[in-house]
Amino acid sequence: MTEPDEIPDGIPRYPIPRDPRCPLDPPAAYLRSQRSAVLPRVRIWDGSRPWLVTQYDEAVQALGDSRLSGDARLPGFPLASASTAAKLERVLPYPLREDEVHQTQRAMLMREFTPRKMEALRPRLQGIVDDAVETMLAGPRPADLVAAFATPVAIGVICEVLGVDAEEDRQVLHGLCRTVASRTTRPDEASRALDALEDYFRRLVETQLRRPGTGVVGRVVVERVRSGELSHEDAVATTQLLFHAGHGTSAYTIATGVAALFAHPQQLAVFRAADDITEAVAELLRYTTVAHNGMARVATEDVVIGATLIRAGEGVLIQLDAANRDPSAFPDPDRLDLGRPPSRNLTLGHGPHHCLGSALAHVELQVALGTLFRRIPELQLAVPMAELSFKDNENLVGLHTLPVTW
Repeated sequence: MTEPDEIPDGIPRYPIPRDPRCPLDPPAAYLRSQRSAVLPRVRIWDGSRPWLVTQYDEAVQALGDSRLSGDARLPGFPLASASTAAKLERVLPYPLREDEVHQTQRAMLMREFTPRKMEALRPRLQGIVDDAVETMLAGPRPADLVAAFATPVAIGVICEVLGVDAEEDRQVLHGLCRTVASRTTRPDEASRALDALEDYFRRLVETQLRRPGTGVVGRVVVERVRSGELSHEDAVATTQLLFHAGHGTSAYTIATGVAALFAHPQQLAVFRAADDITEAVAELLRYTTVAHNGMARVATEDVVIGATLIRAGEGVLIQLDAANRDPSAFPDPDRLDLGRPPSRNLTLGHGPHHCLGSALAHVELQVALGTLFRRIPELQLAVPMAELSFKDNENLVGLHTLPVTW
């Protein structure tokens, strides 16, 4: 017997599931709330009731307001799940720390993720994607695009950027990250997975302290440890975060982007014919926003978002997938339109917590998706679109499998 979506006080349980008939669309309840002048509340796993932001302008305001903190240890911070709560006794990665630590540690990394540096990586990323295509073409048909292409590409790219040689460990690390990201993981299971991840990245940092590599870990993380600007524990947490965040979102976005193109044959034809897919990738990011959980914040003082007064100590969830479908910001927002004029979608965030790897994500998706459809022009779904199964127990929206043939 499943629990009802609402409890007696009428506040819906969060996150609200997506309609399996329209898995690429945010839940309709989020979009309906955009018509209200007052923010709704939702009830999360621990019984707390954070405010939910779904409108685009209000999301931009909330993401940029320094009075809404990303410090996960502050009272009232809306933790995503029991497995997320299990992290609080550990050294947290910098985005979940107090603002001063977040800003300081983020600044240490920013020079490594500039658009110019990420563009310079394009030839190396091309090699990773070409290898994945060759391996998939040499394998069985139908193939699972998630396992055969999206995941190995995403892991290969972030390992290249970090300077991590984890060929034999990649699938194990990926599985541990998915365990931690699941909302249904028990706290004890999450703790064991976190122990394993921390042990791996601790050994990695120690190895690179002895013999620094040429990637971000060797150039920045180890350098800052040696200078005393970063503790050993912070170095481990930062490296683990970069691996976790740097591959999971990309893998899910590659697969979901392919599914979205298959679901819109006319747009797929536009994509195949385009010489420059920069704007097409930006539109796919908007349309397929894979963030299932909102960006979590807590008010450090009273703040008004839109027409709603949020008191100090109250939690806020900023729903990026809903904001990216707000008709006030994106005309006809539920239509995938690869010719849509450039717009500032919120898939990769906004403000002080804007995704550090935003430039990397754009280059990676351009190379991965562009190469896939160029190298395999006959690529097609191997099952009806309605048979695709999407995960509903993680912080991200992703496909279990994506069977394809050619």
